[in-house]
Amino acid sequence: MERELQHLKQQIKEKVRHSFLLQHIDNPEIDEYKLYFLQQILNKTTLAPKVKEQLIITTMLVQIALDIHEQIPDYKGEQGPSINVESQLSILAGDYYSGLYYYLLAEIEEREYITVLATAIKHINELKMELYYLNDYTIENYLNIKKEIQITLIKYIADHVRVTEELPVMAELLLLNYMIHTNDIFVEIDKQSVLEAQVNKTKGMLEGLQVEDGYKQNLVKILHTIVYQHTALEMD
Repeated sequence: MERELQHLKQQIKEKVRHSFLLQHIDNPEIDEYKLYFLQQILNKTTLAPKVKEQLIITTMLVQIALDIHEQIPDYKGEQGPSINVESQLSILAGDYYSGLYYYLLAEIEEREYITVLATAIKHINELKMELYYLNDYTIENYLNIKKEIQITLIKYIADHVRVTEELPVMAELLLLNYMIHTNDIFVEIDKQSVLEAQVNKTKGMLEGLQVEDGYKQNLVKILHTIVYQHTALEMD
């Protein structure tokens, strides 16, 4: 499994490698947790190995594109500075990586997944707009939308292949990882207690999860790794 993950990660790196873009923007990061979750979901299907591999790669390309767009500074109002060259290139890079998934899925004649991913992207953008104009700004509402943004791509794939049992736990793990690494002012206000509540909630869900022991142990390890990352960041 580890070799398969490393192979997938290498394939994704090769797809995003673009000499001109990488001269001006940071090397795109690959969310290894989302990669692992996609692999686990699709390994439970009867899809051909090549189709599974391309579907994972294309979904992660879309995720990378969304992440790049998310990192572009948000200047509200007419007084904000003009968008700089790096931001313009980031927008183009996001569009470039996103556009690759059309080509890769068409190449293996899996056009139905183009619709699945396009619908997921639309939903994510709607969630971001909902967050942007959120009126009932409580930490619970804020994090619920963030959680849905984190899991949406995986959820649409999982729903399509009808492998959905672990989605709630995956969503909580991804939210916890986001909370640890975010600099959102809204989360920072009471970050320690919010993180503690999220860890306890995720532990409880993992204890009640009915899956094979090996997979459950891997999910527990992911939780421990995320918590350890938080501890390491706090020490730094």
